[in-house]
Amino acid sequence: MKYQPIRYDSERYYPMSVAEAWRLLADTDHLNRAIGLPSVEFSTLPDPLIRRAQARAFGVIPVRWHELPFDWIRERRYAVRREFEGGPVAIIVVGIELRPTEQGVTVRSYAECTPANISGRLVWRMARKSVTDLLDFCDHYLQRKEAGRVDPVPVPRGRPAVNRALLDQRLGQLASAAVRPELIGLLRQRIVEGSDDQLTRMRPFAVADLWGADRLEVLRLFLHATSAGLFQLRWELMCPNCRVPKAEAASLVQLPVQFHCDTCGIAYDADLDQRVELRFSVHPAIRRADGLVYCIGGPLRMPYTVAQQYIRPHEDRHIDLALTGPVQLRTVRAAHRLLLTPAPADSRARDITLTYSGGRWVGPHSLTRDDSLTVPGGSRLVLRNQTSGPILAAIDDLAWTGEATSAAQVTTLQEFRDLFSSEVLAPRQQLAVSHIAFLFSDLKGSTQLYEGIGDAAAYSRVNRHFDFIRQAVGRGGGSVIKTMGDGVMCAFYRLDDALATAIQLQGHVTAWCQEQGIDPPLTLKVGVHHGPAIAMTANDHLDYFGRTVNLAARVADQSRGGDVVILPEVLDQADQSTLDGRDDITTESFTARLRGLAHDQRLVRLMVAGVPSANPGPKARPMQPQVGLGLSGLVTGGPL
Repeated sequence: MKYQPIRYDSERYYPMSVAEAWRLLADTDHLNRAIGLPSVEFSTLPDPLIRRAQARAFGVIPVRWHELPFDWIRERRYAVRREFEGGPVAIIVVGIELRPTEQGVTVRSYAECTPANISGRLVWRMARKSVTDLLDFCDHYLQRKEAGRVDPVPVPRGRPAVNRALLDQRLGQLASAAVRPELIGLLRQRIVEGSDDQLTRMRPFAVADLWGADRLEVLRLFLHATSAGLFQLRWELMCPNCRVPKAEAASLVQLPVQFHCDTCGIAYDADLDQRVELRFSVHPAIRRADGLVYCIGGPLRMPYTVAQQYIRPHEDRHIDLALTGPVQLRTVRAAHRLLLTPAPADSRARDITLTYSGGRWVGPHSLTRDDSLTVPGGSRLVLRNQTSGPILAAIDDLAWTGEATSAAQVTTLQEFRDLFSSEVLAPRQQLAVSHIAFLFSDLKGSTQLYEGIGDAAAYSRVNRHFDFIRQAVGRGGGSVIKTMGDGVMCAFYRLDDALATAIQLQGHVTAWCQEQGIDPPLTLKVGVHHGPAIAMTANDHLDYFGRTVNLAARVADQSRGGDVVILPEVLDQADQSTLDGRDDITTESFTARLRGLAHDQRLVRLMVAGVPSANPGPKARPMQPQVGLGLSGLVTGGPL
């Protein structure tokens, strides 16, 4: 006998934005944990899109089901279907719908239960409870928010077991570190009151956004907290396709050369940019946080995915999605991508059918060019699965989430290299870094310095100058990689930070020398370059090699002292605000033959007013001003 589905839904109005409601409710793992649902064990089925799940209802009764992938449209709705292997219920579909209002959002929560037998008709009471518990979760969130909680997201009932004596002892050590004091109290509150999932695999940038704090300051807090024994760090290997963790390593030396994503069915090379991410978990000596899973496929697990749809064979799925920028349509376990680009509204709204067949998405020829499709405003997408099997379609943002702390970024921080000097790659292992900036500096006239004042006095000045550079580079978000004679090699995650630090070095070195009693003041030669590099271990330290590094050193060779030299195309990549309003900086374009290169190179010299500089070297030949070069095309010698 077939039984009709029993549906229960309820809705409430809340004075919050749709985006805020989505962030709160789309983290389904935390939501299920907080409202008291049991933890779930998941295993892979022959169909990689569907997982077998089991849990214990009321902590006693074993329940097994097949869980289909979540369907969602960001900030609109989500739903998940569970097909049970036995018992009184055959199918349960649960979900939410968000509807914006003038003053906030209306949240509709629903559960649809299909009984397997007559007793299953009584299960609707459980469905009703899950609906009301979700809405009560929203009420509780607003109560905590009105009470002034920095993190108002509700947590499970009960007090976690925390070794408070050890916690306070290690927080005392943290108080003497170079971290913001106000962040220490927030950290203590999170450790004492946060749920287990809020203390495992933490992303410091996400925590910073929650606290309304500076991201780098919170990252520094987490690094010092790890050094003090409050946290443990983990390196997560991220699939570049589905962008979720697939494996982890306790240290850089344990990183594999390759890793595999079972969901996408693809093996990837590890790199330090987007495929290795640093996360933190509370130290078990402070508090034991379980690694239990309460939901594995919720939307916030993949925040970059605008929409996800599980489409059965020969099914059409209508998607109401207003595109605000380019996105890509893909099918899980398939390589093809179709770029969807928004366009002005057409004269008439229409459905645009995108058909999946033969491993590719195909749209109307009139709107398609190569692998890009134009979507006029007001149109509605229809995703058609023309294959004999189900597919999982995803529409993704092009940009990665900014909440990740990549290995490339953290390994260029001075605090990280100082606190975790043993974090190096395995011998002979080489990992790519696609974007990294290098600053090279050297002392001009150091030979004359040693000859003029003697070895001991000159060596003291050189060592103090290393400290000056190290402090300036650390404040600028970079790190000193190594010293070479009187020269220094520094690395930065961002070109803008490297360029700003280079200018600051030249602007402050004279005053610093006066404070140190160094007369005449030291003269620095500085160059900056940006591009890909190879990271590997050398002399027991993480180091960088490749053409970008070599070119950075050659560019710095062209400095005549008191200036910063950079390639014009690299200067064009820098944020203009780095130099905007700087009347104390002038530019000079010239050509020079860089050592090891066959042809002359165009270069730009940035000169800081008030900094003594030597006469141009014999290799520098002035150029005529160029037009259309961005920052590097400014008038030679003119103020910026």
